[in-house]
Amino acid sequence: MIITLYSLDFGRISVIAKGALRPKNSLFGQAELFSCAEYTISRKERRNIDTTIDISVLDYNNSIRIDPLAYAFSCLYIEWMLNVITGSEPSQSTYHLLKNVLSLFGEGSSFWPVLCSGIEKLLRLSGHAIEVSICTKCGRESGNSCHWNPLSGGIVCSDCASGEIKVPAGFLLFIKNSRQSSLREIQNINLWKGGFRQTFDLLREFTEIHYDMRMKLKSLSIVEDLDNA
Repeated sequence: MIITLYSLDFGRISVIAKGALRPKNSLFGQAELFSCAEYTISRKERRNIDTTIDISVLDYNNSIRIDPLAYAFSCLYIEWMLNVITGSEPSQSTYHLLKNVLSLFGEGSSFWPVLCSGIEKLLRLSGHAIEVSICTKCGRESGNSCHWNPLSGGIVCSDCASGEIKVPAGFLLFIKNSRQSSLREIQNINLWKGGFRQTFDLLREFTEIHYDMRMKLKSLSIVEDLDNA
């Protein structure tokens, strides 16, 4: 079995877990989705992938597994992260962000605000912060402008606006709050009806433009089905 990990020491890496699907193997049942574990790996020269020797699970995050909605939102956030984090540079901040997002999902927290804030924080950590205060064209304060240009990096002042769309002021306020608040604090924020889904779509558009890709988020349709049930 080939496993993708986000590790504290090595960032995003892939490892082989030989025999992990065999019931009598010592690795069987240890390499589970959403688990937090200590991996002992073997690295050899001229090999593109490391081999897992031992896995010691610290937390299976079972609270996510027994809640279909928590499971779906967790999958969606991990899918997003796998699109954005492609290199193997370690980042303690990214590691702890992922751990905190999954922890709050497991607690049954308000899923949409945690998801959207988790995405905003992830974009910031990966070097693609969304600008919501300074005009991305002239560099001056944007004032009360709601003109939006994801290609230029975010907000555009009224003087520079030329064909830009307008976004809800609540979206800009949410991004500002996300920068200043922890995930636990952000879960108490409410938006207009459909506001978090619109925020999610704007974040997705921004990400796809700046990463020059089309994200295939398989978990999104499951989230939508469960969230509307």
